[in-house]
Amino acid sequence: MQRVLSLLSDSKFHSGEELGEAIGVTRAAVWKKLKKLESIGVTVHSVKGRGYRLPEPLELLSEPALEAAGINTDVVRKILFETESTNSDVKQHITEGGALPVLVTAERQLNGRGRRGRQWASGVAKNVTMSFAWRFEGGPSVVEGLSLAVGVAVARTIKKLGIPNPGLKWPNDVQIDGQKVCGILLEMVVDEDVCNVIIGIGLNVEMTQEVMVDVDQPWTDLASRLGRTPSRNQILADLTNELVAVCECFEEGHGMKHYQAVWQAHDVLFNQPITVSSISQQRMGIARGIDESGALLVEEDGVLVALHGGEVSVRRR
Repeated sequence: MQRVLSLLSDSKFHSGEELGEAIGVTRAAVWKKLKKLESIGVTVHSVKGRGYRLPEPLELLSEPALEAAGINTDVVRKILFETESTNSDVKQHITEGGALPVLVTAERQLNGRGRRGRQWASGVAKNVTMSFAWRFEGGPSVVEGLSLAVGVAVARTIKKLGIPNPGLKWPNDVQIDGQKVCGILLEMVVDEDVCNVIIGIGLNVEMTQEVMVDVDQPWTDLASRLGRTPSRNQILADLTNELVAVCECFEEGHGMKHYQAVWQAHDVLFNQPITVSSISQQRMGIARGIDESGALLVEEDGVLVALHGGEVSVRRR
């Protein structure tokens, strides 16, 4: 499927015979691949006597494009067309003793996972679905607040595109005008004093209503905000470079304290009445920003309480 999609990505007409010759299969096999693409949500126009085309040009992720976009060459890169989960792929990479840092990204993710066990919708070759891993020699304590700093990295990447107002919602959602544009999920693989952190990011670049039909919260994407579709290769390169900078900062011992002020400058809940829900309890108060470790500060009856991340949900009242 990937090779056929790549040939069609210019949005020009290509005959079944031409496609078959290019990838070394019969016209019947080409037709089956096109049907498979349609079954996973890719629209393919077919016109008798002219062939097949995509409705509009499609940018696929590629090594040359990432390098041209200036991605950090110290990062090991794996670009997949289809996978169950990029986070699982990174875990496998670590288990096999692969070098870090590593970036795994996919055009289509079958079983992506967001926070609280939710499914992460992503579509096909339209958004950024990635996992990035870094090895911290200082152990788990070094990475306290890292997920919030990753939010800052995403916000900086979005602002670089020309969107001035990304917001950060504790603990790890990125929004634009109150609508979610990105989700972040961190997993740790600890081995004695070494802590491997896997940073999973799903960023809506050009999302469709059909893909997001089951999403139960307001959402948006970069294309609708910009009035154009930005380069996913450029976004991926810029975001990877921002993540390298964040991880280096934490590795050097500066931690969340270094990012506290800039995170709070994007805090969408600051001074807002909120409800914090977990499996065991629900509490209400006024959001007062974060402390140096990244804990959410909530004022309850005049008392300031620090709440740490986990399986919690925070809503504005």
